[in-house]
Amino acid sequence: MRFIKLALISFLFFFLLLTAISLFIPSRVRISKATNIGGTTAQVLAYVADTATWKEWHPLIQHLKQKGRQQHQQAKLLAKTDSTVIYQTQFNTQTPITNGWQVYHFPSADSLTIQWYMDFDLKWYPWQKFGSLFYENTYGAIMQQGLENLRQKPLP
Repeated sequence: MRFIKLALISFLFFFLLLTAISLFIPSRVRISKATNIGGTTAQVLAYVADTATWKEWHPLIQHLKQKGRQQHQQAKLLAKTDSTVIYQTQFNTQTPITNGWQVYHFPSADSLTIQWYMDFDLKWYPWQKFGSLFYENTYGAIMQQGLENLRQKPLP
């Protein structure tokens, strides 16, 4: 009985300690990647804003299609301007992720710069906060491949 009591108190102490440490990790995480691309701002944003074209360049959607998995994906347009497109995407019952594409044009450059960012809103749970430390390795690689696919595609 003494060991069970010690184990429960130790578990509770470590859980509270990890929770306290995780409170120093931000609840909102943004991952961002950028690349140079040819074409006009209107062409690039029209191509990115059309969810039907995502299967041609978005690595996650291409991967799911190759595996033959039926994933229920929802993409909700949140905002669209002359240089920005923002979607909220959700696969099955996972947490929604905000995806944004911003196009920058510098008059002295012969190409555009497209930035893709993902915003993650985390809850206070320690496993979510500590898990967010690995988002750059997983989502960052997907985003970089997606931007490379976009760069190589001839725009309409």
